Amino acid sequence: MSKWLGGLLVAFVPVLAMGQINTLPSAPHLLVKGHAEARVVPDRFMIHLNVDVTDMSPNVAREKVEAHMQQLFNALDANGALKSQTHASSLSIQPETDYEDGKSVFKGTDVSRSIDATFDSLDKLRAFIAHVPADKEVQIGGVQTARSDMDAIRMRLRSAAIENSKQAAQKIAAAYGMKIIGIYAVSEVAPDFAYG
Repeated sequence: MSKWLGGLLVAFVPVLAMGQINTLPSAPHLLVKGHAEARVVPDRFMIHLNVDVTDMSPNVAREKVEAHMQQLFNALDANGALKSQTHASSLSIQPETDYEDGKSVFKGTDVSRSIDATFDSLDKLRAFIAHVPADKEVQIGGVQTARSDMDAIRMRLRSAAIENSKQAAQKIAAAYGMKIIGIYAVSEVAPDFAYG
């Protein structure tokens, strides 16, 4: 069975190589790529929060987590977090163990939840962080930035890259005393010349 599979794989390698080579036309052609970039100021500020409590009593650990979560939700509301972009995980409960003298020792029940929240200004995020009761049970897991109109920015960059590739093709063709008579193929993925 393994010999047959090996033969099948070897038989397909030349076919894949031919497929790659045949993506380029046999007639004289230019292969160009476009480039576009933009620098944008972020208008979305995301924060990730972790709440994690370990206690010998599962109920005590759960109650502490829920109390912390309620404090965080209140602080998020008070500081203008975007409600439609605030998400909390469900409750996670599992045993907490540690190794002592080569043996696994039960330390209690670990209860955790997390929150991902987004603000539309850096000042609002800073105000929220100032009120986070951060300690060993409530921790800021990270902060990221983004743009609310990222799809529109990508579309503008794509259009600019296409225009850039057209200009590059025209300049190269003119340098060789030739004219571009058409487009063979357009791709957002650069061709792989690993096969020659």
